[in-house]
Amino acid sequence: MLKAIFFDIDDTLYNSTELAHRARMNAIIAMIDAGLSEKEQNKAYAKLVKIVKKYGSNYPHHFDRLLEDTDTKYNPAIIAAGVAAYHDTKLSYIRLFPETIPTLLKLRDSGYALGIISEGLAVKQWEKLIRLGLTHFFKKVIISEGVGADKSTKRLYEIAIRSMDCEPSEALMVGDKQDKDIVNAKAVGLHTVLISKGRKKSTAEYRIKRLAELPLILKKIEKKR
Repeated sequence: MLKAIFFDIDDTLYNSTELAHRARMNAIIAMIDAGLSEKEQNKAYAKLVKIVKKYGSNYPHHFDRLLEDTDTKYNPAIIAAGVAAYHDTKLSYIRLFPETIPTLLKLRDSGYALGIISEGLAVKQWEKLIRLGLTHFFKKVIISEGVGADKSTKRLYEIAIRSMDCEPSEALMVGDKQDKDIVNAKAVGLHTVLISKGRKKSTAEYRIKRLAELPLILKKIEKKR
């Protein structure tokens, strides 16, 4: 029988994509008000998105690079305006999907051990869990930076399985990205569920549109065993 269920955080438990969009757009508006040379919001936003893609989401100087890309003379006040607006937006708009808490409660009360497998900076990912009020749900939280392995390898999933003291076939991974959450989880032997509202290709055993559908998937898995 299934013993453990692991979850990704971003766009699995809360709408990370929407939050990032709001925060970046508000940062752009604040930076324009503070003196950014590019006054067209959408153009400045597009430049920022390219910078994030190039340097990664954890790079600490996105706004510095934006000043360079918009031919704006270095001004710490403009950067600070962006940082303040970005973080104010994150604090105001970070919200769980409506079905997250009810689903986690149902799974926990059904006896499943719940865990997190996340990629990123440990402090940053823990902050999300704390702000979302989720820490008490999870028996184990495995974050790539903390264990020296990321989702591009099987090792992160192997570490997670050992932490729960179960076999891969007794565990399930739930995430929203085929390459990050499904490929190596499946390679290790975990059951896999992809959360996707679109029709992108996936090798996951199951696909759902909303987290609330997960209990039905668990019943299907248990019937096959």
